[in-house]
Amino acid sequence: DHTIRMALAKVYGNVDPQNIIFEACSRTDAGVHATSLVAQFYCYNDQVHNNANGNSTRYYDSSNSSIPIRPKGPTDASNFIQLPFNSDLSKLVYVLNRMLPPDVRVLAASPMPTVKSMSSSSMSKYSIDAFHPKLYTQSKTYVYRFSIGNIQDPLQSRFVWHLDGSSGRAMGMNGNKFDLDLAMQAAKLFVCTDARDYAAFGSVMRGNEKNRVRSTICTIWGCDLSRENREQLPSWEQRQDIEGANDGVIERCGSRLNMAGAPIHPLWVEKGPQTFTVAITGDRFMYKMVRNIVGTIVAVACGHNELEDIQQALSTGIWGNGPSGSRRICAPARGLKLVEVVYPDEVNFDWQSG
Repeated sequence: DHTIRMALAKVYGNVDPQNIIFEACSRTDAGVHATSLVAQFYCYNDQVHNNANGNSTRYYDSSNSSIPIRPKGPTDASNFIQLPFNSDLSKLVYVLNRMLPPDVRVLAASPMPTVKSMSSSSMSKYSIDAFHPKLYTQSKTYVYRFSIGNIQDPLQSRFVWHLDGSSGRAMGMNGNKFDLDLAMQAAKLFVCTDARDYAAFGSVMRGNEKNRVRSTICTIWGCDLSRENREQLPSWEQRQDIEGANDGVIERCGSRLNMAGAPIHPLWVEKGPQTFTVAITGDRFMYKMVRNIVGTIVAVACGHNELEDIQQALSTGIWGNGPSGSRRICAPARGLKLVEVVYPDEVNFDWQSG
């Protein structure tokens, strides 16, 4: 079972993985990537585990069954096992990176951060006293990459949504119809420096959280669309600067030679896919919200939806009342990446790398 929780259990000395609580600043669905994910973990001791009779992965305060027991600070040993390696975090990072699967790495570790006193207005959004990596976030930035063109870069297939690929065609997208100006206009409609209801761009949760009530009020400070430099690919047929290159070509051990024995080198031309990046920054995001926003931007640019569809959805909180009447498009997970998480100045980390 290649999970961070299982790796932590082995580092602790094969403790019961259910004793380890792992909390992250954001959920990453299958296929989504992250380069700046902040997570926190703590491990209950045997006394707490025995009191719970092994019936739950969450252990609650005896005085209030709705409040889980959480550390009150980095040295709280009342219900928790202390860090391994005598709390040497650099060694913990070193060992974890040799036990985790190759697609997961720990960049640095910090004791539970101390939280300086905040003003009452700043504290109003926090429901707990001790630090929580998700509840204390000030902003998050996601980047989504998609491309158009007849040729898809196979080396980027896990990280870029190619509109002219099979998944794009299945959604009705067509890169030949992509209008960059319309896409940029659509992106601007999502920006609002004040809190706004984005209910039309959230998705229903799954599993145990399906019936959980979540706020649909968010603030999006930026939704920027940019065009990356187009990749160059080799083109044999356009090589013209070698005399006699087109007067007959022979193959020798996989090399292309003209009749005079001179090698024919490829001409690098801009034939690769055109890749675009959407960077979205906000205080919080609902389930699949970023992917729904990007899918809508692309759908407008390809003529599947209209700008009025977005305006209508933002004003009513419901998708489908716009002029096009077309369904909302959710961009595939593979193009999405969490790139930045910002915490208030009052939250102080002490990062140590391996």
